[in-house]
Amino acid sequence: MEKRNGRPREYNISPAPGYKSEELGFRAAWLAELRERVIDQISWLPPNALNYVSGDTKLSIARLARHLAWAEATWFGKAGGPEPAADLAELLSVDALSGFSADPVPADSAEPLVAAIRRIGEEVAEPTLRAASDIDSVVLEDGTTMRGIVMHLECHWLYHSGHIGLLAFECGYDYTWRANRPYAPNPPGPR
Repeated sequence: MEKRNGRPREYNISPAPGYKSEELGFRAAWLAELRERVIDQISWLPPNALNYVSGDTKLSIARLARHLAWAEATWFGKAGGPEPAADLAELLSVDALSGFSADPVPADSAEPLVAAIRRIGEEVAEPTLRAASDIDSVVLEDGTTMRGIVMHLECHWLYHSGHIGLLAFECGYDYTWRANRPYAPNPPGPR
């Protein structure tokens, strides 16, 4: 089994500058951290790991990476954000939910997946959140707020990060999450 120690997880997230509220800046920074965690999980993997499919799931790491970026572009687009550039939209469209019954499109390397994830953050997510004036403003006709969309995306990144880790492990690539401080199994003090 090939192993890699991952980057330290960051828990002390500071709001990104340039947002109309501290909370919008915090949420933007948190989404950026979640994207970077997935990038760190996939950036070192060879094509056999990126394209591994477990059983009949039709899920591969490459598919999940594209799907995560597609979902972020889709949700922020629904909230009035910019459309992704045509080349990026075409790359991500293969992993829209409507395409999940087909076999995953293989990836030759992690580089285009990493680039797509970063571009969605820079070209769609950040501009959408920078334009928002209130995280609790209603952005969809059904009453969904920007907070609702952002919380959905946060959970989505975390959820599929677990799938990515499991698929990588199943095909022989172990990724160890690291804390940015030593772990104390029995902290001192009253219990």
